[in-house]
Amino acid sequence: MYEKGRACCGFVQSTLMCPHTTLGGVNTLDAPDLPLSLWHDDPSLKPFSSAPLKGDVVADVAIVGAGYTGLWTAYFLLKENPSLSVVICEAETVGYGASGRNGGWCSALFPASMKKIASLSSRDEAIRLQRAMNASIAEMGTIIAAEKIDCDWKQGGYVSLARNEAQLVRSRNEVSGWNSWGFGKEHMQLLSKKEASERANATHVLGGTFTPNCAAMHPANLASGLARVVQGLGAKIYEHTRVTRIAERRLETERGTVRADVIIRAT
Repeated sequence: MYEKGRACCGFVQSTLMCPHTTLGGVNTLDAPDLPLSLWHDDPSLKPFSSAPLKGDVVADVAIVGAGYTGLWTAYFLLKENPSLSVVICEAETVGYGASGRNGGWCSALFPASMKKIASLSSRDEAIRLQRAMNASIAEMGTIIAAEKIDCDWKQGGYVSLARNEAQLVRSRNEVSGWNSWGFGKEHMQLLSKKEASERANATHVLGGTFTPNCAAMHPANLASGLARVVQGLGAKIYEHTRVTRIAERRLETERGTVRADVIIRAT
């Protein structure tokens, strides 16, 4: 199924599998033994595999979860301080949950309005958050290239097509709204009928918007590739090691205990 009038990262945005979807009424983030996701069932998958924990270990930092949150945390910690000992405990396999069960695109468009974000903090903080979101897309691309992670990363941007007058008015208002927050074409630009048609060859196009801050990628290969990089930096990744209890400076698992000065729950 496709959402009419939406194109993302060079393809139409799909509702195939969102990060917090359910399968048969079961949350994909909580349920073990789920069927393989589309990405993990792909012949082009470059899987990562590691042994489970055996016995008790000690580390500087212990991370629960080997999805994007846990892996990126380990990556930046070890880049900042290579001498750290980092342990990651994963109940299933790397990228098994939401990190490997999503639409395969990375966007800086935050799912809340700037007005809403500012009401929870301030105008300056809302702007700072959005600029950080934009920068994160470029930073990911830079790291993926530098670390030679083969995940089909392509920063092609996001196109929203206007196919009737009401949608065209909304497109104009959206760009005008971003301008009022200090964002220009580097964040979002209004497309003419010709420009929109050149980017997405759809019918009845009147115009639209484009933001460059969106990329397409193979999410499971990003997770497995990042895991290999993190492992190469010195982290210990234990798959099939379910954490049963998080205590002060201690993780209890079905296979042993991890003691660490810092515990990070990345689930």
